[in-house]
Amino acid sequence: MTQLKRQIKTIFFAMGTVCSITVYGEADRAAIAPAKQRMMELHRRLNAYDPQSEISQINQNAGVRFTEVSADTRSIIERCIGYSKMTNGLFDVTTTPISQLWKDCIRARVLPLDYERQRAAALVNWRDIRIDGNSIMLKNKGQRIDLGAVAKGYAADEVRRILTEHEVENALINFGGTVVVIGDEQFVGIQNPFEKTGTSFASIPVSDQAVVSSGLYEQGFVQGGRTYHHIINPKTGFPSDSGLAGITLIGEDAEELDALSTTAFMLPIPEAYELLNNGRIEAVFIAKDGKVFVTDQLQNDFRMIQKGA
Repeated sequence: MTQLKRQIKTIFFAMGTVCSITVYGEADRAAIAPAKQRMMELHRRLNAYDPQSEISQINQNAGVRFTEVSADTRSIIERCIGYSKMTNGLFDVTTTPISQLWKDCIRARVLPLDYERQRAAALVNWRDIRIDGNSIMLKNKGQRIDLGAVAKGYAADEVRRILTEHEVENALINFGGTVVVIGDEQFVGIQNPFEKTGTSFASIPVSDQAVVSSGLYEQGFVQGGRTYHHIINPKTGFPSDSGLAGITLIGEDAEELDALSTTAFMLPIPEAYELLNNGRIEAVFIAKDGKVFVTDQLQNDFRMIQKGA
């Protein structure tokens, strides 16, 4: 089993989170460098908080002119438009104006004024993304793209591709909770949304699949009996109020799981299940009252972790 082999692990910071790539065996050490290099390349292109990134250039030129970008950036934005169509706009990478407003308010523990919220929400519309070959533009000034909902998943899929091309048979990729297991089965923890980040309440065995989670995770405050947090529903301009505290998805494609975990979190469990019930994606739903719902194929593998164990 993988656990008995020597771990060779590299840890680094990218895309706003701590990342790690682990292989098992000296022969696979050489694959780590090109895998990390690919992650850092994507970080430089897709990081909306780096003023030199391609995404930042698109945002700075919003409503003014097209920005020439790499094939990476063009293709991921094209797929994001596809996710928006698939989810009837619940997934939207142009939510930055309203999301940033709520983040600022959450830090100050106050609610945004109605006019602030309405003004920010008016800038959110994935249909305003213009693509002309390898050039991209946002229709209106003040609009902004943030690929944080899918970038880690895309990067994890790319790192998996590179490791596989280097004939790595067993590996573990963890990009801030976006996890990909290559080869031998490993147990992956499921984040407890009511505890600090990194605290698992259950685990599942995973082999040659990805695991992605979304949840409240300490980011928010309560006022008038309602929790205000960082996951914003683009259709309402308010934080999601679906009754969920956390969701974990298991499937083949980490980027797709990234996108759909954010979307499914905004839906009541029956509707989220319908969105995911395509035979390829399994899920663990954690409701705000602490109840846990697990899809059929995970029932036998889902294991609760005893506190203090």
